[in-house]
Parts: sequence; C-alpha cells; structure tokens
Amino acid sequence: MSPSKLEAVQLRRLYTGEVWQQARRHIDQLPAGAPPVPAAGTPAQEWLEARVLLGLLEHRNVYTRYPFGVTAVHPDPTGVTLRVESEQRAAEILFNLLPASGSNGEVWGVPGLRITRRLATRIELRVLGQPARLWLTGLPSTVWRSAEKLMLEMWLDGVQLYWRSSPRAWTDAERAHQARWDDEDDHFVRVQRRGAWLGSGLLRRLGLLHTVANTFFVDGYRGSAFDTVRLILRSSHVLDLGPGPHHIASALLDPVFGLPLHLKRFRGDTDESYGSDQHFVLADPQKTVLLELRTTRERPPSRLPSELWERILRRLPDKELFAPLTPSTLAGMCGLEVKE
Repeated sequence: MSPSKLEAVQLRRLYTGEVWQQARRHIDQLPAGAPPVPAAGTPAQEWLEARVLLGLLEHRNVYTRYPFGVTAVHPDPTGVTLRVESEQRAAEILFNLLPASGSNGEVWGVPGLRITRRLATRIELRVLGQPARLWLTGLPSTVWRSAEKLMLEMWLDGVQLYWRSSPRAWTDAERAHQARWDDEDDHFVRVQRRGAWLGSGLLRRLGLLHTVANTFFVDGYRGSAFDTVRLILRSSHVLDLGPGPHHIASALLDPVFGLPLHLKRFRGDTDESYGSDQHFVLADPQKTVLLELRTTRERPPSRLPSELWERILRRLPDKELFAPLTPSTLAGMCGLEVKE
C-alpha cells in the first residue's frame, strides 16, 4: 500500500470509527477523484440522514461509552450504516426515529420510516416509497428484537405506533403531517432541504467525536434562522485528558475529508489545559448552513457510574492521531489576535 493510500485509510478511520479492514476496503475501491467519505447519493437519502442526526442530537437520555451510542459509521452513496453500541442505545434510537403519535395527532419520528429487513446482525430502515435507507448493525438479531420490546415499554398508553399498525404503507396521519410540515413550496422547508447536506455529512463523520477528541456527551438542536440551516452541537469533554475539542472543528475543515465549511467565528481560551468553554461557528460559502460547536471541558456528572467513566477514559484517543489546527490558528483564521 502506498504512503498516500495508507494515510487515506488512517484518516478515514478517524472520521468514521471503522476498523482498519473496512476503511482499507473502501479506499481500495474508490474511483479516481471520488471523495474518501462519500456524500449521500440522492436528495431523499440526504434528507433522511439529516433527520436521523437531528433525532440523535435532540433526544439524549442515556450515558454509554460512546457519545451517541454509535461506535462507527459506514457511509456509501446508497446509504449509511450505524454500528450501535448496546441494546439500550438501540432502543433509544428506534424510539426516536420510528413514527408514532399521541391523542393530539402530532406525529413523532420520521413519517413513513419502517423496519423493512432483519438480518443476522443488522436491521434495515427505509422510508416507504423513497430511495432512502438506514442500516443499524452491531447486535445479534435476538438483541434487536429485545431492543424493540424495550422501546415499546417506553411509550405510554394511547400512543399509536404507525410502524407497527401499518408496516407496508403510510398512514393517513403520516401523509397529513408530511403535507403540512414538509411542503416544498414553503420557504422554511426549502431552506432545510437545501442545507440537509450538513446533517447528512456530519452523520457520515460521526466517528470524529470519539477518535480526534475526548468527547463523553453530545446533544444539540436545530436553531432558528431565516435563510440558512442552523445546527447547534453541544459537547462535553474530559478535563485535562486527551485531545481538546478544537480537533473536531479542525477535522471538519479538512479540504479532503471534511465538509465544505470555513471558520466564521471562534471564542475560547487558547490554552488546551484550561477548563474553559470554546465556541466555533462554521459556515459554507453559499451561506446555506451555519454550524455552531459549543464545547465544554468539565468533570463527568455525579450520576455517571464510576465503571462507565473508566470505560470512557479507556477509549480516549491518542493525542498524536490527528495534527489539528491549534486554537490560536483557528482564531487567526477569523482575523482575531489571540495571546498564547
């Protein structure tokens, strides 16, 4: 393997969290000029992945070893596979993605999304009638079944589970919800679809959170903006242990493996050992998206079991894995003068 290909494999592993063999297989199969982390192949796939990322960010109730409970992602143009850490995390993901509604008729989850295939270690979720799919893998079929049962226990009585009552067709309630909230003639919907590449691109690089930085918790939400998609990610990082959170911003700015973003604003202390917050704002030249990374260096919460905390510490990355732009360099890119 040539040095350049070796480096490409190493970098892909940082972005996806894949094992060496998986990353090398993908790099070996790359057509000339193709990006090492491919984008979604269709607008429908891109839109689904953006919805999935938002679901992962907005509904966080479980602490496990990996920030989202996803140990690795396997992106290809036709879809993306998430390797899920545990039954508990699998139940949480299914709970937040599969469509259901309460007595008021409000639809939660992704309308039209169904479990369409079950294999030995993975399940496939598709939006019915659309070329959009998501694979969840990493657990035996029996555990996926038990994760579904665990997820069902989370729902209160009176909730309608559309993915169970209508496994092969959209329900009228889902169609009505789609018509109301996903009307492509609506300005807000057009903006969100135009900027869906950001959520999709981040989902396909989810490994960064635990390969180049010492992240132990992430959540976030979609912020308000008129003509851009504004996405806010809030992350907690281990104080004084492992690489700092600015490694994530630096990796996203990489011209080959990152996303087409530039640093718009940066606030925070430049001393990596200092336990202050850092705030990065990244945007694209076309002004379709705005990504805010709000990072905090802190001790773990008291409710985090000590055994789990030790497991988190054991998976912290080597500081030499990635050579990032320093905080002061990032600040300088914004035209700021920062003292070291």
